Amino acid sequence: MSTPNRDAAAFFARADPHLYRRNPFRVADLSVHATARDVRRRTEELRVKARLGADTGADTGGGTGLLPLRRRPAPDSVQDALQRLRDPVRRIEDELFWFWPAHNEAVEGARDEALDALRERRIHDAERLWAEPGPGRAAAVAAHNLAVLKHAQALDGYLDADTAADGPGGRDLWKPALRHWRTVLDTDAFWDLVAARARAANDPRLGPGTADELRERLPAVLLRIAADAAVRTSLGGDTLGGFALTGVIRTSGYDEAAVEAAFRAATAPEMERLRTLARSALDRATESPETACDEAVRILDHSTAPLDALDEILTPAHPLMEGVRDEIAERVQQCTIVYGNETKDWSKSEEILGRAGEIAATVTVKTRIKKNLDTAGDNLLYGTCWFCGDTPADDDATYEKKMYGNVREEFGGYGGYQRQIRWQKLAVPVPRCSGCAAAHRDRGRKVAGVGCGFGAAALALAVALIVAGAPPLLPVGLIFLVIIGFFVVMGTGNIDGLPKNAHATLGAWPPIQERLGAGWLFGEKPPNLD
Repeated sequence: MSTPNRDAAAFFARADPHLYRRNPFRVADLSVHATARDVRRRTEELRVKARLGADTGADTGGGTGLLPLRRRPAPDSVQDALQRLRDPVRRIEDELFWFWPAHNEAVEGARDEALDALRERRIHDAERLWAEPGPGRAAAVAAHNLAVLKHAQALDGYLDADTAADGPGGRDLWKPALRHWRTVLDTDAFWDLVAARARAANDPRLGPGTADELRERLPAVLLRIAADAAVRTSLGGDTLGGFALTGVIRTSGYDEAAVEAAFRAATAPEMERLRTLARSALDRATESPETACDEAVRILDHSTAPLDALDEILTPAHPLMEGVRDEIAERVQQCTIVYGNETKDWSKSEEILGRAGEIAATVTVKTRIKKNLDTAGDNLLYGTCWFCGDTPADDDATYEKKMYGNVREEFGGYGGYQRQIRWQKLAVPVPRCSGCAAAHRDRGRKVAGVGCGFGAAALALAVALIVAGAPPLLPVGLIFLVIIGFFVVMGTGNIDGLPKNAHATLGAWPPIQERLGAGWLFGEKPPNLD
């Protein structure tokens, strides 16, 4: 291969999905063999129309051009296109992406049946003629024109996704488009024609290596445009369409490294946008900790759908996806920690960390988030009164329930016949607010007061009966009923300092529930040890 041109790096610099929409031959409705005189004539026509106040758009958008644009281009667009044709470097690129006549430009008056069919909207006839070309130049040009046709249709379908008749984004046309371009890349005869066009331009920037340079760079351009279309289709909400197009590209027969590079380049802008979003949100969270949860939610709301869309393109296990998912999950986690430490709103923190864990990709980050999620859960559990379920717990009002467990029988002493019972005990803290603690104390005092008052009154009545000479059985029975009534009343009162109904909820308190499940029981020691 010859040494690359000084300007070779500029080849395809503007190539994107609008490649055919702004192709000057399409916009200005000119042949790729249009001479400088043809370009000047076209420019003058537009100037005359402008002076007369006539529509200066090209005769496309329903006109007679090859693949006319659906909308008539603006006058400025046509002028820009004509100006571009005056630059030989830019022009040879544009020639590569437009239809060539089967005959040499030197053959005046020659007709091209396939191009005539295309101009008359008989697209299938044009395809049939190109599929059965003549020998030599005709075969090379036919292969190229088929590639241009399918590629232009695919990109038009992608850009007009809402009206495309061949599936969202025109994805059904991408497979033949990439296949036909691969045929062009393998057709030496066509690149000989490109080299001849470069020589005919007589421009020092288009040296002997121009055709080779274009041929070498073309696959990356084709793949980059297709990958960009796949990414934008998926990000636009058509994840199935993006996934389907991705599959077409990956199985198109192009070099795997080039395909991978194309997808990396196509996804890079969106990934950088997501990273920037997360970084800026964390900066704001650090400056305003009390609103850090809003920043965390903003990251999640604006990144979840794009990440899922990118998964369809690169797959979740792709290193790039793992990296961006972990970074965003980490930023959400950091915002949440800032918020939780500032506000003690562990309920909100727990909810946000749960969403962050769903975004994280690697075990390392998932584990770190799970640890903080558990901490937030514990803080929420111990930070709220268990009995009312609403009020923040007060450390001074914490209730402690005594429990025992791991009871075992041991023998020791002289001869090993001395029996001993051993156990473990603990006091399980149950969070309680000062209001509930006061209510529990008041309830205990009221019940005790009622029980004692009733007992005192009944006892006084029994004494009065005895003094009055009543039969002994009557006051004794009354005293017996007083004793039973006292225990009944007190039984409806506090149990270990808690009202009966409040005490009944302790079995559902998670730490106590865990102990009960392991065989522990309420109390300080096993019964009947004395």
